[in-house]
Formats: sequence, structure tokens, C-alpha cells
Amino acid sequence: MADKKRIREKRTPKEFLSYDELPEFMTVNDVADVLRISVASAYTLTEQEDFPLLLLNCHRRVKKESFIEWLNGRERKPNA
Repeated sequence: MADKKRIREKRTPKEFLSYDELPEFMTVNDVADVLRISVASAYTLTEQEDFPLLLLNCHRRVKKESFIEWLNGRERKPNA
């Protein structure tokens, strides 16, 4: 009997052209797509204490408005 190997298909990232296109409750994959980072990095990001994460049972969700506020608060201010 041949060994069965699990074949993982490569995930195609979604392209969001504006904040209006984001879903109301984003998944970790959505966060990765918006920030153009890996899904693994997005999971690490959701573990940060200041990240606006909603845990629903074992599912991680991010409210769009909270994510945008968090993202805007992360911008570096130019030196005056």
C-alpha cells in the first residue's frame, strides 16, 4: 500500500483595495492578506497583548474597526 501524503494546496491571498472591502469580522488569513505577511506571522501578531483579538471558542477573529484603529496607532510619527 502506498504512503498517503497530505498535499497542501498553496493559498491564494485575497486582495483588498480599500478598508471598505474588508469583512466586518476578519480571520487571521484576512489579516495576513491585508498586511502582506505570512499566515504564521499573522498568528504571532494576534498573540501580542495590544492586538484587538476576539476569541470565539477556538476561532480567532478581528473586528474590522478595531483592526483599523490598531493599525493607525502603529504608525511611526516623523521626528519634529
